Amino acid sequence: MSELPTIPQWPSARMMGAEYLGYDAETQTVEMAFTLPPEFAAMRGTVQGGLLAGPFDEAFGAALYMATGGKLQLTLDLNLSLLRPVPLERFTIKARAAKAGRRVCFLDADLFDVNGKLAARCTATSMVTDWPQAKGAEAEG
Repeated sequence: MSELPTIPQWPSARMMGAEYLGYDAETQTVEMAFTLPPEFAAMRGTVQGGLLAGPFDEAFGAALYMATGGKLQLTLDLNLSLLRPVPLERFTIKARAAKAGRRVCFLDADLFDVNGKLAARCTATSMVTDWPQAKGAEAEG
């Protein structure tokens, strides 16, 4: 299994300023940092709560990828709890595959603001999927 790129190049990750910081295989935890664009700000100047689902989803994808040896996720649900306002500054998310099966993966994550304070928690259920190209290759082979 290859490592994740330090700076992901797919459009959603680039837009959110995603940065892969590391993976702990023992706990199946991925750590990522995000620097969101100003367009993610709410009227108060902090990150609009619903827009935090995006960074969590990116981190869940990385956690599932690492826990399953390179598979992709298809998110079925997200449950987001906002504990405090998130400043529009760089923050980190620690996401882990709590239970990764062949078809379904249960994930959880914590978001820490620039001062290291817990600001949000999220859980998700995702389907484990192959890369889109893999289907075509299987049909030909």
